[in-house]
Amino acid sequence: NDNTQYNALVQHWISNRYTLRYSGGMVPDVYHIFAKSKGVFSNVSSEKAKAKLRLLYEVAPLGLMVECAQGTTTHETQDISVLDIPIKDLDQRLGVCFGSASEVATYKKFMQSW
Repeated sequence: NDNTQYNALVQHWISNRYTLRYSGGMVPDVYHIFAKSKGVFSNVSSEKAKAKLRLLYEVAPLGLMVECAQGTTTHETQDISVLDIPIKDLDQRLGVCFGSASEVATYKKFMQSW
């Protein structure tokens, strides 16, 4: 990944002995968080890798489930819940992070500079 902030975050997870998992699908990865009652899901974009997850069809529905389960969601670069992002286009895509409040706070520390 050419996103240096994300690379630093991944190195943080590795140094703290997180088990990194990637199924290639957001639904099974978020379901894994529910099944284990812990974890974090992130999908970020960069210059070379544009955002893939669609707000209307993927991000908002799963974000609602995560927040109903007392989890936290955030946009990849803005300090805002994915449920508060206005839908402007049916194909609107964005990077996100889902997880517990503490995991999302760690994500924000690395990824969101404001």
